[in-house]
Amino acid sequence: MNTIFKHKILTGAMLFGALFFASSCDDSDGVKPTPYADKTMFDMITADPELTDFIDVLNVCGNHCADSLFNKTRVYTLWAPVNGSFDKDSLIKEVVENGNREKVFKYFVESHVANHLKAANGVLDEDNKVMLLNDKVAVFAGNPTDGYTFGGNVVKEGNIRVKNGVLHKISAPAEYKYNIWEYLRLDSRVDSVANFLYSFDVEEFSESQSIEGPIKDGQQTYLDSVFETRNKFLSNWNGVGHLNSEDSIYTVYVPTNELWNEMLAISDKHYNFNNATKTPATYTPEMRDSMRHTYARLNLIKYMTYSAYEQRYVEHPDSIMPAWQGMFRNGRPEFLREDVERNVIFEKELSNGTFKIIDKSPYSIFDLWHDTVRLEAEDDIMRSYIAGGAEYVYSASKTQINKDSVFANTKISGNRYFELFSEKAATTVRYKVPNLLSASYNLAVIVVPKNITNSDIDPESLLPHEMQIKITQATGASTATIANYKDVHNDPTRVDTIFLTEESGERSVITFPYCEYYNTGAEADYGVTIEVKSDGNSKKYDRSIRLDAILFIPVEDPVE
Repeated sequence: MNTIFKHKILTGAMLFGALFFASSCDDSDGVKPTPYADKTMFDMITADPELTDFIDVLNVCGNHCADSLFNKTRVYTLWAPVNGSFDKDSLIKEVVENGNREKVFKYFVESHVANHLKAANGVLDEDNKVMLLNDKVAVFAGNPTDGYTFGGNVVKEGNIRVKNGVLHKISAPAEYKYNIWEYLRLDSRVDSVANFLYSFDVEEFSESQSIEGPIKDGQQTYLDSVFETRNKFLSNWNGVGHLNSEDSIYTVYVPTNELWNEMLAISDKHYNFNNATKTPATYTPEMRDSMRHTYARLNLIKYMTYSAYEQRYVEHPDSIMPAWQGMFRNGRPEFLREDVERNVIFEKELSNGTFKIIDKSPYSIFDLWHDTVRLEAEDDIMRSYIAGGAEYVYSASKTQINKDSVFANTKISGNRYFELFSEKAATTVRYKVPNLLSASYNLAVIVVPKNITNSDIDPESLLPHEMQIKITQATGASTATIANYKDVHNDPTRVDTIFLTEESGERSVITFPYCEYYNTGAEADYGVTIEVKSDGNSKKYDRSIRLDAILFIPVEDPVE
């Protein structure tokens, strides 16, 4: 479950199920037997006149709750706030009138219970932390002279031993400290982000963790039911990190709603799927609309989160690296910390890191989603058509690769290239192009010289190619020509990167009306093709085609 987080929503007694099934550690030194040691915790707190408020809140949460928790034989520790130290009526109202029993259990009851014995004994320094039932951490500190505190609150009476644990009475309730995931939905300035991420919450019934009741009408009933809430984006892999985990430390930079809407307007137009096309056949119009909705928003969150643990991989000390580990990037970018920090308008320390709000984007569209699409010519999966020659894939000696005029020290990618060889006729090769957005690109074709693998060939005998490069996109019933360039020539003496240009010499900007971001890996599923055709004049030009790669390099969309 690398893309799933687990959060128990407990009803009734099962709120504390983990308590009784977990192993307990005996930390009972200093917990002296008392006359009450033959009583359960339930008996003790029910009879204690200082704890009636606490037991009232517990009882209102449902049948068997108090009984199941405090009459079990497994040991645990309870720090119970005394009467008058909290608003009992508001908690009861939250359960009875608002139906938020799980919330009260998690935020209030679970904040005071540990599933092992913790005695107020000896010197407990400020690093003495206790893991509670709600996975939060509280400091239990003090000494016999000055007394003890729990979560900063005074232990009025401690080490009250009962049959199934130890009870401490405290002067005030423990404060519930939110983690980043919880706090995200509390700040209205960023609810666009919160609404998107929380929309992927899925609750699933956990039969194994629920308490079985009697069989009725042939069906299993449950005294208490456990549900697990899962969210695929609470992961570092194609997600925002484990923001719900108390064991992780993150810094998040969350865009305001205004910034979110501003950036979303740009991102959304780059995922304009064409519902008129028939491929991929399994992608219905509804699925394409959903993909557009999701992909456009993922662009705005994927570099929002920075894990403290993963900053060890940062090359430069003044830079930060995002937690997002997407499948289409070879490594993750680094950003100058000061570039991100200068846009912070609010920050708050939380239980698992720092929550910050930004009102301006420190990233460009090229950082976030508009990537170079590199098509390797030797990739036979995306090669859909050849004509006029025989195809080969060669390995080139790196020592024979010449310096390129555009990209310094260009080498053949993967040390492999494709050749469509012919001495008698023109040749044509056609590819499907994956993962293009409805956006604008420059096009570069990397052409390999004939002597790349044979240094004995006389450079004076080398002939250039004269190529026609045509780009099309399926639009449904027809196919549209996106670009068509004739008389494209290369320098035959080197590995030559050729940019398609206009008559003015400016690099051509090629704009695709529809997105091809299907991520299926099958050439038939993509509607964009690029065709490279050689001239058949053997006296002036090299009929064969030798290609290393074809690059679609993103550019800013032209202003209409």
